[in-house]
Amino acid sequence: MSLRERAIVAALRVFDGPLVTIARGRDSRAAKFFDHVLVGDFSDPDDSLRAVVEHEKETGRVPAGVVPFFDPGLVPGWAIADHYGLPFLSRAAVDDSSINKNRMKDKLLAAGVATPRYTQVDSVEAALAAAGGYGFPCVIKPSAFGGSLGVRLVSDAAEVERAYSYARRIIDENAAVFTVKNREIQVEEFCPLVDEVSVEVLNHGTEQVVLAVTDKILGPRPYFAEIGHRVPSRYSSRSDVDDVTKRACAAIGLDRGIAHVELRLEPGAAPVVMEVGARTAGDGILDQVERVCGVSPYELHVLSYLDRLDRMPELPAPSGLAGISVLKAAPGRVSAVRKPSSVDPAVRGYEVSAVAGTRSGATQANYLDREGYVEFVWPGAVPEDVPLDTQTVIARDLSAQLFEVDDADLPAAP
Repeated sequence: MSLRERAIVAALRVFDGPLVTIARGRDSRAAKFFDHVLVGDFSDPDDSLRAVVEHEKETGRVPAGVVPFFDPGLVPGWAIADHYGLPFLSRAAVDDSSINKNRMKDKLLAAGVATPRYTQVDSVEAALAAAGGYGFPCVIKPSAFGGSLGVRLVSDAAEVERAYSYARRIIDENAAVFTVKNREIQVEEFCPLVDEVSVEVLNHGTEQVVLAVTDKILGPRPYFAEIGHRVPSRYSSRSDVDDVTKRACAAIGLDRGIAHVELRLEPGAAPVVMEVGARTAGDGILDQVERVCGVSPYELHVLSYLDRLDRMPELPAPSGLAGISVLKAAPGRVSAVRKPSSVDPAVRGYEVSAVAGTRSGATQANYLDREGYVEFVWPGAVPEDVPLDTQTVIARDLSAQLFEVDDADLPAAP
């Protein structure tokens, strides 16, 4: 997957055998990076296990370990590990993580971990009733999926039907893509804390260590799209962030590998847990952590799943700031992608995913609404040295240079 490529680098550093993955066809770009690509549905546990068993019959090879990196691989990974008797999270821990936000919240609330309350709904009428109970604003979202897919802030009763229909449409359009069987929708009480961070925590047996806290930059309301990340966070030194993150992982039963925990907080207020992902972060967050924190979360993740993690890491002081932001073209149709005339010195590199003909929406509703990304490094800097919106401004300027856009066939807001 884009922005998780360094997982392969990490695996090659710490494992001396062949690397194998599962893809849906021979046209997968994974063929360039893995020793073997097994054809199957990577998000379906039965088909994933079938592909591995067939590979064993053909070659005599069996897995030395099974390492998940994103939500759709959790249940298939468990199925393969269970079949071969390999280390993995428990099935309950997998099912109680953010792949099922209902169960996740139930576990957190039962353990006394602060998290917004929710109500599962199956109709617009039920959503209206739940929203009325929590008051406005509130949030309507799918109970599965990540990347802000289908998540919408609702300001009053008049917006409930549109938000519910939007969540339902996202589920219908994307459930088959990732073999998502959980098609439920929930109404969630709104958390008014203004800042959001993600916390990367290494769990191994009974030990836990927070590797990094990352500031998130969110797009405009009513959506919650993540448009940028920067590490270390201005909240990295807060002990209550470490504490609530570890308690959240324990409540879900996570005892192996990296977990990605999202919190909302602000100065003077206790953090509130929004999600607990039983997997590594996306959006290149772990690349930024490795760049300035002197440790590779991917390596630790692989070692934990192989049961070869001899000791928990000692973390050096960060060597500076690192960040990543999305590139976003103006609304309309991209007619050309140009070379920029100048690039800010903080830019470490960028990658464009859009081509001529790409339609760029007027809003950033989720992770699909982007035309590339740009990475930054400020050596020796601390959070107070560089305002958080600096990278947003640089990304906006770079996008304006990169993308020539006309307004033909302007996409409608979701």
